[in-house]
Amino acid sequence: MSSSKATIFLTGATGYIGGSILQRLLAHPNRKNFEITALVRSADKAKRLDSEFGVKTVVGSLQDLDKLSTLAESAHVTIQAADCDDVSAITAVLSGLKARHEKTGDVPILIHTSGTGELMDDARGAFKSEKVWSDLNIADIEAIPPTAIHRPVDVLVVAADVAGYARTHIILPSAIYGLATGLLFDAGISNPHTMIFPIYVRSALHHGHLAILNEGASHWASVHIDDVTDIFVRLLDANLNSPEKVSHGREGYFFGVNDEFSAREGLQPVADALFALKRISSPELAKYSFDDIAKYYTSALPAFGVYGGQLIARALFSNTRCTGDRARRELGWAPTHTTKDLIAGLSSEVEILVKKVEAEKSA
Repeated sequence: MSSSKATIFLTGATGYIGGSILQRLLAHPNRKNFEITALVRSADKAKRLDSEFGVKTVVGSLQDLDKLSTLAESAHVTIQAADCDDVSAITAVLSGLKARHEKTGDVPILIHTSGTGELMDDARGAFKSEKVWSDLNIADIEAIPPTAIHRPVDVLVVAADVAGYARTHIILPSAIYGLATGLLFDAGISNPHTMIFPIYVRSALHHGHLAILNEGASHWASVHIDDVTDIFVRLLDANLNSPEKVSHGREGYFFGVNDEFSAREGLQPVADALFALKRISSPELAKYSFDDIAKYYTSALPAFGVYGGQLIARALFSNTRCTGDRARRELGWAPTHTTKDLIAGLSSEVEILVKKVEAEKSA
């Protein structure tokens, strides 16, 4: 790597994925050559990131489009690890990258976080899909309907690369699991929990039981948080040292996946843990229809609304099967965690989540 500073702009630093990326950047062997700036909503967390971790911060959100554009323009590398469906936000980021290119001639790098949710079917708890996607099959990916979740943003990201003013890569994590660890999480700055299992726990605590859609036979591709974060770091390193060796633009899709699990495999350990903690009356999973399980989630998670409950129900019980071939081939990615690790870690994570939810209620 050059001795000059690599300017990096990061969104999502207080979240699960973004916080894990930042944790890795702070521990990177070339940390002294990174000038990191993060957009953070909390003024208190922004101050602590600056004073305790040496991360430059700007207080704001993805709705602050002018800030997004300016920060992206100021960095050679932008890592977008916040909302992957915000078209306005990514448009602002891309306008900043374009301005940087036009003013300086630099071709800035964008590493965008999407998700394999855009591959999901509508199986509703049935295993009826033999389809296994590969990130090496670009024709397959480009045939995904533009209305699919995450897809509108991905299309804009690729178009920026095709236009020549940015070098873009899209990392699509599958169902991420595992507690995120490190000083940022110990300090309470970043969220250590993935999204799926807190949804299960909160819903079960609300209703007194855990629900399953039909047989829960649908399968989700999965990846541990440490393994998927490694793709981001390897991709950054490749861009800073030998960018010609890594795909970008139309071919720059990287699926983050190492294994898969069925809905029942994910739900049953949660039910067992909640039953052991005496928070639900039975470890048996209550079988629901689609309409009823959508209402189940809407009732437990009212902030998501009716449409959100339906989307959660569809997503959690869809088939999303894929292989992470490109990161292995181009980046030497070698993930180590499997579904066995997911299941083994759920009991302790459920206990932590229960304490968190109950503390929120008593506050």
